[in-house]
Amino acid sequence: MLRSSVLVLALALAALAAGAADAAPTLERVVVVMRHGVRPPTQPNEALRKYSAEPWPDWPVQPGDLTPHGAQTVALMGRTIRATYVAHGLLPARGCSPPDAVSVWADGVDERTQMTGIVLGAALEGGCPVPVGWRPGKPRDPIFNYASSEACKVDPAHAWAPSPPSPAELERLKLATARLQAIVAPHACDGGPGECFARAADAGGLFPQSAGLAEDLLLEYAEGKPLREVGWGRASAADIDAIMAIHEAAFGRIRANTYASARGGAAMTRVILAALDGRPIGGGPQTGPDLRLLGLAGHDTNLVLMASTFGLAWTLPGEPDSTAPSTALAFELWRDGGSRYVRAVVYYETLDQLRTLAPALARAVPLRFADCASGPMGSCPLETVRRRVLGLIPPECGLPPAGAPMPRRP
Repeated sequence: MLRSSVLVLALALAALAAGAADAAPTLERVVVVMRHGVRPPTQPNEALRKYSAEPWPDWPVQPGDLTPHGAQTVALMGRTIRATYVAHGLLPARGCSPPDAVSVWADGVDERTQMTGIVLGAALEGGCPVPVGWRPGKPRDPIFNYASSEACKVDPAHAWAPSPPSPAELERLKLATARLQAIVAPHACDGGPGECFARAADAGGLFPQSAGLAEDLLLEYAEGKPLREVGWGRASAADIDAIMAIHEAAFGRIRANTYASARGGAAMTRVILAALDGRPIGGGPQTGPDLRLLGLAGHDTNLVLMASTFGLAWTLPGEPDSTAPSTALAFELWRDGGSRYVRAVVYYETLDQLRTLAPALARAVPLRFADCASGPMGSCPLETVRRRVLGLIPPECGLPPAGAPMPRRP
């Protein structure tokens, strides 16, 4: 009888062990770094006028502010993120998350990031109150802006000096610049109004403002402006796709300079690591053991700095801008048995989706950390990610300032 009981107990323990081994990984926390929604150019039309043959179109808000349509692109992304993490069991399908489980921190220097944070917070919890906050505009929040402390100092020899394009890339950029010229100032190189980009080009073959002008045209299309106003009626979606090669080349050079990017993005990197680990951190964002999802509402530069520091890269089918408005880079913390892993996912809206707000949910592209995909779903061990990124950052660089305010409810 005793032998039989021992056998039954052994079989039960074996079954439990097998069940534990076969248990699916569970999602514990997520940090989302999101670019603000659609905005007008940050320069007023009078300042842009020198580049173009004709006046630039009007916008419903001040330069650089979030448009009402831009707020809708943020809400679409927020609903996508909510639906995704409800499906993963991180957020409740009904009712509100527990206190301190969900919060949003925004760059306080710009209206567009503040409003993006508010809209994102509302979308994430479907009517439940979500803490949304930001630091006052001055001094600028180091989480969202290039770290400028002595500890983060960049050696001039390794600064943002652009590498020369390859012959193939140079040819693509010349074609893109010629198409941009045909849109913005078709006759400028023949003495007509506007700027001749080729004549003003630097040694790398690019006019310094070309990347920004290309994105300004993308923003017109994404805003849903009548096509007669998008590039003065001379810019189709295919044209925008072509000219954005200039913008992508400029951002690609930032992403390639890991030395400078890690210093510039050190503060945000430390916030992400602390949040994933469930540790409190000063400087503003609400983190700690109860956190399930933290949203950081910032800029395209934040996305590219995090991509560089964490060793990530992506292209977005249907979207020529890899850091387009409302694009979100998510860092997910998964537990598999006794081990923790980080998976990165980029959520984005296609160019036409930004314009039409259809379909109602954004797309997702799972990412892989460079040379590290040993965990579930191609994830990387948390300790490996931590060791890699902190190895790029000087010890005192990016530490949070003392006495920074905590989030406040809108």
